[in-house]
Amino acid sequence: SGLRTSLKLIAGDPCNVEYVDFEETDSTEDLKKKYYASLENLDNCDSILALSDLAGGSPFKTLVEVKTEIEKTMEVIGGTNLPMLLEISMTKDIIDDLHSLSESAIEVGKSGVVKFEFIVHEDDESEDGI
Repeated sequence: SGLRTSLKLIAGDPCNVEYVDFEETDSTEDLKKKYYASLENLDNCDSILALSDLAGGSPFKTLVEVKTEIEKTMEVIGGTNLPMLLEISMTKDIIDDLHSLSESAIEVGKSGVVKFEFIVHEDDESEDGI
């Protein structure tokens, strides 16, 4: 929900985007039903790029399972962050190759992970009092 709100705030409400929440009370079968309902809403799309928060978690594994069950081209990415969502939102109508779009998103996602380091700069000593 936080990523959805941030994306909407920064880039507006993108079309052909579905959000599925995995609630605490949901089983993986419930989640799978939610995915299929979302896919019906994306019936006009030639291909699907599915994103999950954590690679290897239940949402990711269930998306991979769905990918094997549908005929539509689909790629699944785990470890989604906001820079990835922004990249996809801004380029999905320009980059028409699903593989290129997913690779671009992954690269942007990786470069969006940074660590703050506090660096102390010592004053340069001036020569001859200058």
